[in-house]
Amino acid sequence: MEKKIGFLGPKGTFSWVAAQQKFKGNNLVPFLTIKDIFAAVDNGEIDFGLVPIQNTIAGLVSETMHCFIDFPVSALGSFTIPVCHCLLSKEKSIKTIETVQSHPQAFSQCRTWLEKNLPNTVKEPCSSTVAPILEEVKGAAFIASKETAKLFKLNILAKNIESAEDNSTKFFLISRAAKKTVKGLKAENTILLVSIYNRPGVLRDILSIFAEEKINLAALHSIPSHAHSWDYFFFLEIESKDITKSLAQLKKYCPFIKLIGLC
Repeated sequence: MEKKIGFLGPKGTFSWVAAQQKFKGNNLVPFLTIKDIFAAVDNGEIDFGLVPIQNTIAGLVSETMHCFIDFPVSALGSFTIPVCHCLLSKEKSIKTIETVQSHPQAFSQCRTWLEKNLPNTVKEPCSSTVAPILEEVKGAAFIASKETAKLFKLNILAKNIESAEDNSTKFFLISRAAKKTVKGLKAENTILLVSIYNRPGVLRDILSIFAEEKINLAALHSIPSHAHSWDYFFFLEIESKDITKSLAQLKKYCPFIKLIGLC
C-alpha cells in the first residue's frame, strides 16, 4: 500500500534523491524544514518522515536531534547513501561564475574544493540546495547532485567536489508509532537520548553500565539542551536491541531518558 513519506524538499535535494532511491512508488511529500517533517509525522499528516541525522564530513544534524527531544516520534531504522556533489549552473564555463549558492551543509562538505577552485566567488548560504536554482540568477552556480542537474536541465561544471571521497549521509525513517523493523532498513542498534546529573564522574558511571553488560557503544555525542547554558543532552547509539537491564541502571544517573528507536 502506498504511504505518505515526508522529506526535506523541494525536489532535487539530496533528501529527495535518498527518498527516490529507497521509497520510490510511495507518495513523497516535500517539506521546507526538518521540524516541519517531525510535526507532520506527529499530527498524522504523513505516515513516515525521512530525516538526515549525520554526514561523514559535516557531522550530526543538530536540528534533527533537537526535534527528537521536542516531538514524540520514533526512529524505525536507518540507511546511508553516498553524497557526490557537483557544481551546477546555467552558465557553460566555471570562468563566468560570480556566486555559489547552496545549503550550509553543502558548503561545509565542499569547502576545500571551493577554496582551491573558486576562492574569489561570493558564497551565499540558502535554505536548501535547490532553492537558489529556482531564482535563475545570472553568473550563479549551485552545489547539488547529478540528479538535480537532470531535473532542472543544468550544466555540470565539475563533479565530485566534496572534500572527502567517503562522503555519505545517514538518514532515519521516523514514525509516530514505534515499530520494531521496516523492510529494507538497517535496524540493529538502539538509539537513546539522555540528560545526566551534573556531578564529577557521572558520564564514566553511565559508560560503565554498558561495559559491565558487555555492550558496545557505536556512537556518543553531546548536544546543547537549549534550556540552560552549558547544559547538554547525550545521544547514544548502542550495539544491541535488548538494553532492558541497562535502562534500569541508567535511571540512577539520568533525569531524562528517551528511547528514540532503532538504526
